[in-house]
Amino acid sequence: MKASGRFKRISHQYILSQLVDAGRKLPKLTILNIALAIQWSGRFALDGVFGKLGGQSFVILICSDLVSLDVVLAEIYEDENYVSWKNFCVKLKGILKDQYDLQFFVSDGKKGLHQALKEEFQAIPRQLCKAHKLRRIFQIIPRIHGDAIDRLFSRVATNAILAKDQKEFRVYANLLKEFQKSAFHSRLSEPHQNKLKKIIGVLRYQQAQLHTRYNHPDLIGNDQTTNSHEGSINGFLKERMKLLRGFKKPEHLAPLVKLLIYYYRFHTFTSSNYPERNSMRPIELNNMARPDILRNVVVGGKTWSWLKNLLSGS
Repeated sequence: MKASGRFKRISHQYILSQLVDAGRKLPKLTILNIALAIQWSGRFALDGVFGKLGGQSFVILICSDLVSLDVVLAEIYEDENYVSWKNFCVKLKGILKDQYDLQFFVSDGKKGLHQALKEEFQAIPRQLCKAHKLRRIFQIIPRIHGDAIDRLFSRVATNAILAKDQKEFRVYANLLKEFQKSAFHSRLSEPHQNKLKKIIGVLRYQQAQLHTRYNHPDLIGNDQTTNSHEGSINGFLKERMKLLRGFKKPEHLAPLVKLLIYYYRFHTFTSSNYPERNSMRPIELNNMARPDILRNVVVGGKTWSWLKNLLSGS
């Protein structure tokens, strides 16, 4: 956009139209996944990314692989609810029907999502994302700007969520409950009393799913991947949703989101929390039966070589 304004030879509208056209010509994510014969890790994260285009809200529901951080499935819906998650999970079940080792799903606490997972993947454990739980605690109690009481409650709740086993969890959870019973509680201000009540509610909400990692230590244990989408597609898309501001037509949404997701799959990690991923693309971190196809797609060595090769049918 800056270049078009500088040289005054290429209109903004032309660039926008080229981006939309490229997104439309790209194959569906699932087609590329099938061609590469990707075998996913069996550990998956589910979440939604919200945005607006032309004044209309939308949500991108995403399933990503927790080992490679690559995208298994992404679909656009008007809202995040049981109906949309049910539709998404039905499609996901079709994609994973040949997956030999389904281990667990990580997600936030949306009831509609958990209901859909329970119906479509009855035997697969569901683990609540610890990062989502922590984020909710920090919304209730500011971790940095709070006073000493805020920091005390925040620290105890954080220790409960990150506890190594259920016994340790109960120590911290029971301590918060004791704060409600003792004379200490009567000396708290009303705002502090309300905060204490809320964070106890957060710890109780869907506690069984938060503790799945304790009940299935052979699958999940204390694996860091129980933080959904950490350093993954969610943050990547949120940072780039502002790129959609120049687009107004609803029909632009699907091709642009597809282009952004492809861009994510072929970008290289440079500052990952997992150093072994740096200089690698998410799509490269999967197990696949046809790596030769991927080599043909990325040949050229430039940042956007993959796009040229995919559009040319290479």
